[in-house]
Amino acid sequence: MKRLSLLAVAALAFAAFASGEDGLSESEKRAATIRYGIESQVVDLLTTLRAEKDDSLKSDILDAFDASTSAKLKSAILEYLAALELGDAEERAAGIVAERDSNAEAMVTASLSYLRALKLKAALDEAAEIVADDEGPYLQAAIKYIGAAGTEKQAEALRAAYEADGASQSTKEAVVQALGSLRSVESFDLLSSVASSDESSKAIRMYACAALGGLGDDRAVPVLVVASVSPDPNVRAAAVEALGEYSGADALSAVRQALRDSHALPRIAAAKASGESRDAEALPYLEYKASYDPEKAVREASIAALAKIGGPRADDYLSAFIAEPKNGAQYRSAALKAILSDGGDGARKKALEAFAAAQAEKDRSLFTAFAKAAMSVDDEAAAPFAELMLGDKDYSMRLGALAWIERNRYAALAGAVRSVSETDASDAVKKRAAKALERLAP
Repeated sequence: MKRLSLLAVAALAFAAFASGEDGLSESEKRAATIRYGIESQVVDLLTTLRAEKDDSLKSDILDAFDASTSAKLKSAILEYLAALELGDAEERAAGIVAERDSNAEAMVTASLSYLRALKLKAALDEAAEIVADDEGPYLQAAIKYIGAAGTEKQAEALRAAYEADGASQSTKEAVVQALGSLRSVESFDLLSSVASSDESSKAIRMYACAALGGLGDDRAVPVLVVASVSPDPNVRAAAVEALGEYSGADALSAVRQALRDSHALPRIAAAKASGESRDAEALPYLEYKASYDPEKAVREASIAALAKIGGPRADDYLSAFIAEPKNGAQYRSAALKAILSDGGDGARKKALEAFAAAQAEKDRSLFTAFAKAAMSVDDEAAAPFAELMLGDKDYSMRLGALAWIERNRYAALAGAVRSVSETDASDAVKKRAAKALERLAP
């Protein structure tokens, strides 16, 4: 009888905890889950904490890591720490890599991924050893880790792995990408040879072109110019995009000519490269592309590039483009987004006027496209657009504005949000406004 009573008490206690009637705060419940919960509960909670960017339970989580024997749980904790950029497990992860023969493969790979994500250096020598010994299960993860956090010392190991007899295609591709990430100037000869070789695969040539773009070494320009007229449009596109990293006359000229390429991929790359290099001489090419190119992606890339280059000519063109009814809504909204992201104050003022005019129209299709574009820009320049949307007759527009304000924690509109939370006709909007106010609180 006594045993049954104890079981009943325990059952009631568990039920109270599960139902939230135990008097514990949400933070205390979460801490208890980390300490005593089953693996799936802890993993689910880590996912929630990642989404909330909450590191308040870091100490408990690290204790759970040290106590656990589960590779799945340890890996999930490392993913959480990486997502929140918490370097507290550097030595733990390095120890797992060093003792990889006695650890689960998934845990070793997760440790390398964690170290790579935070660019931590504790296991670089171990990673170079993995590459030198061609340790298959960890080879790709080790190469990527070196690419993110390594030095010229480890770059030497990568070059040796590329040139080793029997090196696989996937290994060569990963090595070239890592050397590009490292910006290894001493790897110029290898990267140049790969980018120039018709015997290299398309993918490796593309990665080599991208790597040469990141080197910042003017010796790369003639190599990339030649690659920009390669028979393969994918290689041409990679070379053109890489040329956008250089500001010399030869590089800029090659990019402008690529705007006239017969294939869309190099034209898209050329538009992006023109924007990155702020090439004012490309403006007439980009204006033509934005208005008349047969490919949607080229037109949109050209619109974005015009805003990046900026200046009175670009701002005037984009403002007129938004106002022209003959331009499709998808392109006019792309121009509005570009102006909010990179345009001048005058162009932004005209974009807001066009936005307000579209809001007043009976046909809401243009306004809907404008609103979607404006709320995708996480910049203060979009705040006046969000403010107009808070007063819109469509509740979905008001919800969209609240989502932007909450996401950007834009406290300057807290008063307007409070008003919505108190007076809006929609309960859903009121609730969302109250939630946004909590996020805006200092």
